[in-house]
Amino acid sequence: MAIASLFLELRRGCASNQFKAVAALLAILLVVPAAMAAPLLPFKRPAKDTVTATLVQTASYTPCRDGCSAATEPARAFCFKVGNDFFVADGKSYLHENKFESMEDLAGKQVPIRLSARSVWIKPADRPEVKLRRGSIFEDFKDNGCIREVHKPIVALAAHTRPRTKVPLAAIAIAGPGRGEFQPLYLWYQCGLDGDALACRRWYRNGQPTSQDWYCAQAADRAPVGATFTIDPLLSHTGRLVLASGAVLRQDGRERIDGKLEKPDEACF
Repeated sequence: MAIASLFLELRRGCASNQFKAVAALLAILLVVPAAMAAPLLPFKRPAKDTVTATLVQTASYTPCRDGCSAATEPARAFCFKVGNDFFVADGKSYLHENKFESMEDLAGKQVPIRLSARSVWIKPADRPEVKLRRGSIFEDFKDNGCIREVHKPIVALAAHTRPRTKVPLAAIAIAGPGRGEFQPLYLWYQCGLDGDALACRRWYRNGQPTSQDWYCAQAADRAPVGATFTIDPLLSHTGRLVLASGAVLRQDGRERIDGKLEKPDEACF
């Protein structure tokens, strides 16, 4: 109605009124589009800044947690480093695996990437941009910074869903095994010295106990493990325990019956 009356004023008014009408009409025409656009601003996607990262390592693997199947799609794991921060991601495509395989020659080199909470985009200068999914369960990265990033969300999930009435408070969660038909995402561990070995009680994620695990009370370099040892949950996974010092424990290969050594005099190996 206001715009229509302004048009009438332009047609039949004096010069001064016509000037006022033109000014008012222009003001309305400028304000209305701005007002209509304002509600859309919060829904704009934030710009993703490109940063230069080092592709620490990339490797092909078959992600297989909580059970495997013949139809499981292969994946390629990536680990990037930006400054002091590490990021891991997976590229999966059954039909287009070669586009991830082609990234293998970039390992150890710097590449431009864009990051969001769920994705990583790699844009090498000589090939098309590739989108990856943030996160990975590939545990054979060579750099400890990459391994920690793989295990962080697993340990965080365990802390959030801890069955407090069934698992001792001293137990810690570490990533589950990477092989076999049944692969729990994580297991609860509580280890203590038992002669020349470390006896580790274990529980499933729901608090149900499972078989014990045994390690020699010495690291891979034969250095002895003291009574006050601390396991690093972000570097360890089932079958491989790493101490806070970085020392990797040796698994105990001796035979036991009901937790007792079959040959008591046999040294840990």
